[in-house]
Amino acid sequence: MPSWNIGNAMALVAFEPPAMEGGLAGGTNAKQQVKYRLDTVSRRRSLPKATLAVFFLLSWGWDSARGEAYHWIDEFGNVHYSDRLPPEQAQYKREKLNKEGRTIAVIEGAKTAEQLAIEKRLKQLRLDQQRILAEQKERDASMLKTYHSEEEMQMALQGKLNTIESAIKVSDINRQNQEEILQSQIQRAAEIELSGQPVSKNLRDSIELTRRQIAAYQEKSRSLENSKADTLKSFGKELDRFKSLLALRSSPVQGILEWREPAVDVGILSAIGCGRKVCDIAWALARNYVQLKSGKPLVTETDTLLQTVAPHEEKDIAMLVVRIAGKTEDSLFLDTSCQPSSIGDEVCKGDEVRQIRSGFVPFIEDGLKAGRR
Repeated sequence: MPSWNIGNAMALVAFEPPAMEGGLAGGTNAKQQVKYRLDTVSRRRSLPKATLAVFFLLSWGWDSARGEAYHWIDEFGNVHYSDRLPPEQAQYKREKLNKEGRTIAVIEGAKTAEQLAIEKRLKQLRLDQQRILAEQKERDASMLKTYHSEEEMQMALQGKLNTIESAIKVSDINRQNQEEILQSQIQRAAEIELSGQPVSKNLRDSIELTRRQIAAYQEKSRSLENSKADTLKSFGKELDRFKSLLALRSSPVQGILEWREPAVDVGILSAIGCGRKVCDIAWALARNYVQLKSGKPLVTETDTLLQTVAPHEEKDIAMLVVRIAGKTEDSLFLDTSCQPSSIGDEVCKGDEVRQIRSGFVPFIEDGLKAGRR
């Protein structure tokens, strides 16, 4: 049975169907019957879809005893009914109908090469996402096991700072000692030159070696000072994280670092690649985007994770951004999650999620462009 295209129904009236056993006979009478049925549908647009489906299929000679037919809409909005799917129509999502014309299954259309590539990329991004979540979860568990209060963390910090400051002091003392030695070597070389004698190679080499040692101690002190600054900066982040974890323990908020991947996905690749320094700026923009679109507090905010509170209502949308380190550049990936329910699944493939996912990359790109002006 050929595909019945309702969008071109009147053109089909002029087509003479072949004789079919148990169906319409060919000839003028058949054409008149089809035209009559089309006119009847035209006058009765309020008929249910199932009734219309059976009407059109029977008009074309469908044997309902087979019990299988398909309904789909093509890219031009034309509605099709047929007992088989032409290969050129396989790209469209379709409904399988029973003999009463009711939908009994929904079959997704064949995916394009671009859709398959996006699907593959999303799969890899979500694997990286789960790895980053697991690593952060392990760090959180270790922190809570190691420290029981802010005071303990402050004491541990002071211990680290004391160690670094002691190393700086030793390095400075060694540098000062070498500077005194150098001064003595230079003075001796000057006295030799004043006596009209050449400065020996051993003395010249010793002076050069002492200068290198002084430079090495200076560099070591600078490195230790940088380490001290990094320790203080890192401690500030760790302390903020520790406070967040303690607050979450005593609040009804659940789902920290537990992420439910969407059961149905909109297939939008909400990821952007960037160099390390550029990604530092892009990360701040990603945080702004999440807060703008979510309006809910972040329960996780680290250098690699931005996560909103888990969805509690069926229409809630949770958001997660991860920073994935690469060999030449990093990637920022935004994902969404909804309540594990039929309504939640509908929300996760709805327009709001599509807008959130599709708007992420343009928002970051526009922010980066504005920063370069």
